[in-house]
Amino acid sequence: MPELPELDVLASNLRAGLAGARVRAVRVVSIAALKTFDPPIDTLAGWTIRDAGRRAKYLWLELEPPGDGDGRGRLRLVLHLSLGGRLTLGPKPASRKIAVLTIELDDGQILSMTEGGTQRRAAAWLVRSLDEVPGLASLGPEPLDPEFTVERLAEILAAGGHTLKGMLTDQRGMSGVGNAWSDEVLHRARMSPFARPERLDREAVERLHAALVSVLTEARGTMAEQIGGEIQIPKAADRLFAVHGRASEPCFVCGDTIRSVWMGQRETSYCPTCQTGGRVLADRRRSKFLR
Repeated sequence: MPELPELDVLASNLRAGLAGARVRAVRVVSIAALKTFDPPIDTLAGWTIRDAGRRAKYLWLELEPPGDGDGRGRLRLVLHLSLGGRLTLGPKPASRKIAVLTIELDDGQILSMTEGGTQRRAAAWLVRSLDEVPGLASLGPEPLDPEFTVERLAEILAAGGHTLKGMLTDQRGMSGVGNAWSDEVLHRARMSPFARPERLDREAVERLHAALVSVLTEARGTMAEQIGGEIQIPKAADRLFAVHGRASEPCFVCGDTIRSVWMGQRETSYCPTCQTGGRVLADRRRSKFLR
């Protein structure tokens, strides 16, 4: 699933590349993905894209109707790409096999929202206010927000109820981080994904906070360099992960073999030497440790 770094760059590129573009037509290919019906999405024909934004794992386009000089009639088309969602911009629409919706522009370009895989959880809302999107209301602060201090992180972790990895990916506690970048953050912080967050001391919380900020900031910068102004998300293999998705490969830091373990429906990658004191974690569906 695209996370904070990818979506932050994508929102910036959407803003730079589409602001001022006029919509010719919007076509919904996957009816199940459209979560609102009022206002009708075909209302957007003839409207102009004025801005783009992001909050956690949600993207949106802000559109203005013809003759709306003060911007009061603007609507937002909010998109959640979920696990296999992507956005592409080109002269042709995406294949109907993977397309969710398409936005045809007057200049001939077509913005396509697609979703690969079988889960089909990508979603779109056309709303007058972002408050109308249910998931946005329950989001926690983002790690790169100025108010996301060490103290704020400590408060979130003190609530417990999850493993440390679970706390990092629970969007109600903090938002924008998912499976991939939580692996990277925990590796940078030298912490086990199964650590108990409520038991971390001050030094550990400070180390985790520093890892969150540095990993996400670096990832955002690297992706911006990789794709320039393009509207795309690089493949996982091109994102230079330290541990995520690299099971059986050597750790760049210590040389130990990177391992993976399933936590619920997600695969977690980690380095035993860097993160778990040399212990190799077992699938939690069977036991706590292999040794």
